[in-house]
Amino acid sequence: MILCCVNHLRPLNMKLSEENKSILLVSIHKSIEESANTNASHLFHGRLSKLINYPSNGGFTPAELIALDEIKGKETLKSALRKIMANSTADVFFEFFNVVDGTADPDPSNSKWSEVMIVNKPSDLDEDREFWHDDFYGSYWDWKEKRKNSNWSLDLDEDS
Repeated sequence: MILCCVNHLRPLNMKLSEENKSILLVSIHKSIEESANTNASHLFHGRLSKLINYPSNGGFTPAELIALDEIKGKETLKSALRKIMANSTADVFFEFFNVVDGTADPDPSNSKWSEVMIVNKPSDLDEDREFWHDDFYGSYWDWKEKRKNSNWSLDLDEDS
């Protein structure tokens, strides 16, 4: 599967097969559940250093570490937090799919946006291409520069 700009596909009539769509969506649900389970388990067992990899200089303040230590060993909190984490992740994917479906724009003020879509990867597609996952974490800094709310930050940069 490949995500590409709609403007370049019109003459090619490319689309995503129902089978690939189903496999992709089920895989996302599986990843959401696994991530929520893993992170809730880390909280439950007090393995806080394993929780943050986003953004690259992310982490917890001393006060946050003290508060999170209160969760350690509490099964009911683990269960509740697992549901919250799964819901938050699902919300992000839902918004992403709204953008891909063309029912939402990523930034309505950006006039350079052209819609995108997910299609089956052509067998003859050049493999020498950039990957989204390679750019994802680094693009946080672009977001941070553009965002309007500076009352808090995900990273530990004091100039948040």
